[in-house]
Amino acid sequence: MKQLLPSGLIATLFFYCVFISDLQAQWRTNGIGARAAGMANAAVTLQDEWATFNNIGGLAWNTQASLLSAYDNRFQAAGFHTVATGIAAPVYGGAWASATFSRFGDNLFNETIGALGISHKIANYSLGLRANYVQINMEGLGMRNLFAFELGGVGQLTRQLWIGAHIFNFTQARLADFQDERLPTVMKAGLSYRPNERLMINAEGEKDAEMPARAKVGVEYRLIEKLAIRTGIATQPNTGSFGLSLYFRQLEAGYAVSTHPQLLPSHHVALRYHLSKQKTAKKAWDE
Repeated sequence: MKQLLPSGLIATLFFYCVFISDLQAQWRTNGIGARAAGMANAAVTLQDEWATFNNIGGLAWNTQASLLSAYDNRFQAAGFHTVATGIAAPVYGGAWASATFSRFGDNLFNETIGALGISHKIANYSLGLRANYVQINMEGLGMRNLFAFELGGVGQLTRQLWIGAHIFNFTQARLADFQDERLPTVMKAGLSYRPNERLMINAEGEKDAEMPARAKVGVEYRLIEKLAIRTGIATQPNTGSFGLSLYFRQLEAGYAVSTHPQLLPSHHVALRYHLSKQKTAKKAWDE
């Protein structure tokens, strides 16, 4: 019997239908960086340098320009890896800007995002906007290029309580005319309780317009000045995570592992380098 479709294309279609359509939504909106991964991606309230990936609204709380680099491998599977890099720095008027690049996948399927972000803080509240140029390439099915925008904010309600919110693709960018396929629109909101300089407890809800709502809880504890440990749990699916970071002057090195009820664990590593020496010590949650 004559084969109607190339075997590579059949494999691609199966791979996309079963795994990628859900995972690509998750990797865009789940945190990038070992800190977020170690806290089950309960990261919407964090105002560190990694906010440029996770909630652009939190970026303006920073005090030092930084270089960022991250890598993760989902479920120890070939092709399920993400590489990301970026820079965040202050600009005119007290605002912060960032430029980032990230890529998920392999030659069979890949998604590349180049993004520019801006964040500004007034008093105890900050807002940010990020523009993403998204390129999606699937072997045998061609390439798609489109823009997606995201908006986020972080606020300090009291000395110990913080709030954050974020929406990805609020413009509902269209991926294809067929069945009006669009990039996922994902909303997140959460609270962060920080009773002292060592402990942080985050709770967050996430809703994809076409997926069940997720709940996430993450904890970070600063054991000593140069070591922070983290853990977290999330639903839909039920996952757990653990991670740590080591601090060496201007450099932070982080690692996290996250579990899945049916698949192998995922591994995440990240590096952050401050471009200038810090004159005053930050609090643990600002690292």
